[in-house]
Amino acid sequence: EEAEDTAWEKIENARHQLTRTLNPAKLTPYLRQCRVIDEQDEEEVLNSCRFPCKSNQTGYLMDILRRRGKRGYEAFLESLEFYYPEHYTRLTGREPAQRCSMILDEEGPEGLTQFLMMEVKKVRAQRKEHLLKEHQLQVKNQALEQEQARMEQQLQELLKVQERCQRLREEWDSNSMELLRLKDENYMMAMRYAQLCEEKNMAVLRSRDLQLVVDQLKCKVTSLEEECSLLRKQASAPPQREPEERGHTDAVSELWAENQRLTASLQELQAMLQVPDGTVPGSEKILLDILEHDWKEAQDDRQDLCQKLNSLQNELQWAEELRDKYLQEVEDLQLKYRTLQKDCDLYKHRMNTVLLQLEEIEKERDQAIQSRDGVQLQYSQSLIEKDQYRKRVRALEEERDELLSKLSQTEGLNSTLEAQLQRCQGSRSLSKMCSSSYSLCSNLSSTWSLIDNPTSFTTGVVDALGVSVIPFPGDSAIQSMEVTPDSEKDINRLSTFPFPPCIGSILRRQREERCMPYKSSINTLRHGGLRKCSELWLLDLAFLLARSLVVQLTSMSHPSNPSPLKKSLGADISILGGNRTGIYVQWVKPGSRLKVPSLKEQVLSLENCTREVAYLSLLHWDEPSSLVFHLDLEGYQPLREALEEGKKFSGDSFYVRTNLSLLEPSDPYALCVKRREILHVTDTMHKGRLEWYCSRVDPLTMRDLDKGTVPNYSRAHQLLKIQEKGQMPGQQRGHRNNLKKRALDQLRLVKSKPQRSPEQPPQQLWLDPCSDTDMNLKPYSLVRPVVVKTPRPVVLSPNCIAPRLIRNLLDLPTSRLDFHVCPA
Repeated sequence: EEAEDTAWEKIENARHQLTRTLNPAKLTPYLRQCRVIDEQDEEEVLNSCRFPCKSNQTGYLMDILRRRGKRGYEAFLESLEFYYPEHYTRLTGREPAQRCSMILDEEGPEGLTQFLMMEVKKVRAQRKEHLLKEHQLQVKNQALEQEQARMEQQLQELLKVQERCQRLREEWDSNSMELLRLKDENYMMAMRYAQLCEEKNMAVLRSRDLQLVVDQLKCKVTSLEEECSLLRKQASAPPQREPEERGHTDAVSELWAENQRLTASLQELQAMLQVPDGTVPGSEKILLDILEHDWKEAQDDRQDLCQKLNSLQNELQWAEELRDKYLQEVEDLQLKYRTLQKDCDLYKHRMNTVLLQLEEIEKERDQAIQSRDGVQLQYSQSLIEKDQYRKRVRALEEERDELLSKLSQTEGLNSTLEAQLQRCQGSRSLSKMCSSSYSLCSNLSSTWSLIDNPTSFTTGVVDALGVSVIPFPGDSAIQSMEVTPDSEKDINRLSTFPFPPCIGSILRRQREERCMPYKSSINTLRHGGLRKCSELWLLDLAFLLARSLVVQLTSMSHPSNPSPLKKSLGADISILGGNRTGIYVQWVKPGSRLKVPSLKEQVLSLENCTREVAYLSLLHWDEPSSLVFHLDLEGYQPLREALEEGKKFSGDSFYVRTNLSLLEPSDPYALCVKRREILHVTDTMHKGRLEWYCSRVDPLTMRDLDKGTVPNYSRAHQLLKIQEKGQMPGQQRGHRNNLKKRALDQLRLVKSKPQRSPEQPPQQLWLDPCSDTDMNLKPYSLVRPVVVKTPRPVVLSPNCIAPRLIRNLLDLPTSRLDFHVCPA
């Protein structure tokens, strides 16, 4: 124990270096093989959140090995000897021998062999990884070399581009310098041009000033010449000329002369005054006073004339200034005049252009007004024509209604003639007849389905396409809600697409099968030797084929050949009931020929026929001896009691889906019906008329909602044909192409039915509807409610894998025994 502690002390002394260099993931497999640690310890060492780094993991591993004692020490040294020989030599001082003694002790040679194989596998895996990494690095190196070559090529191109760019930059710099020099020269030339313009303006102003000075000098010269001429005239004129006739130009010379004279007289007077007073006589003194007075007056006059002369000179100077000012203003006004003249010419040109444009606009406006008047006239004419067309449409509708009524009468007459022709040819008598009157080419919802082929006709009415029947024994509305486990299993099992088939699949079945089932049924009937005792015919053979009637022959007696009569049976009897309760005689005309075969109340029963079918059958049947009657008091008693009490009772009961829309009925009691709605028909002769009384059905809860009347099958078929004719041919063709495309893309697995033996007599007679051109125009489709207790599995798959999926399902051992593949 002391040696073990000493050894662990050596390991602890090198713990720091060991924890930094050892990889615990390398040591744990060997230690687990030596059974010193288990898988939990290995998981805790390598994946514990407490040891995020390898040094912590290695330290924890060394702690675990130390708790294991001597075996842990030996296993640790052997792992170091095997994986880290340099640390083993440092701790023990011995060279590694790699003996794996502990594995031999614990596991034996097999364990060592297994361990070595595992290590070899690890080494091989590491080698493969290294080779793979080397290959990846080589591929990456090649890619990098290619990238380097491409980059070098790009570098060469970039260097060339850089040199070109440098050359272009130098050229751009030189061109920029040249551009700057040219800009400076242009600027200097502009400055020089501006200076020259200023000098020119200054020269013009100077020349103008000089011109003004010249004009002034010319004016002065002119004035001086005028003064000179005046002076010449004054000098040459006689002295006796009156002073008043002188002009203002003579005032100066006259005043000058007078001044000289007065001066001379003044000097004389002064000389005389120098003489003593005593020596001056009185007369001279008086004369001197007068002269002095005259001199003063002359001085005053002279002063006045000088002031006048000064004022005149001032006025002359002011007039010259005004003249210069007015001349300057005249020049400015002339400049403005020339500018305004140019502007006026420009505006005149613009006005002419605008006037031309206005004339064009007026012409366009007149044309627009004329076109608007024409459009308004056309619109008014179109309104008038529309009103005329409406009147014509109303007239055509009235003619159409008359033609339809005539057509229905003609069809009734043709059907009567054809029936008589058939009777003359000795056709077989038919005892009972049931009609489905409906088509089964509509899409189905989750709770309503088209009716399957029956195994026996006694369970319901069969459609001519061989895909539908409605059961009417008892209350069909209640019985149709229940599904047996066997039928439910048949519905659910291996159905990979929605069931029943869609429109496209039914149409394709019609095209593929055509008329084969019906012909085989008829041939089997002929060879079976069945003889029937009663015979019923409908109003219209075309109507019979369009409704795809199925007639069942039930009586085993021989038919009688009826003689043609002129009166039908419908005028002699009245019937009650329908397909739910049966057909019962309510009233027989007294004394009629129906009393001969003892026909009376409660003895006629047409099974599974609606009241409308029975009424039409009796209306166009005239041989009472070929009818077979059954007594049914129990079934007739509830109807009679309800009739006596005045209660409403329903003899008919079946469900149809509409294939047309009746949104605007003329009858206020009629029911507005949209396409694909479910109707519950309860009376096929409402108030004695050939129309159906029904109620709209909620497709989810299957409850009756609002009630009303709808057209019967024949009238609805005519309305549907009218609607189809009103559609565009392209729309109909596109709709049929869509149906065909959708049908061809779908397949369905169907429960295979047992084949009938040739000896077994058929139970149904199928009338061939192939000659009906309007076979696809069916206003009503017979449906029944289906309640599935267990939901069936539905596989939704794309078109690319659907055939393979169906093939895999058919490859199951039991699938080919119970199922077969059919289109749609």
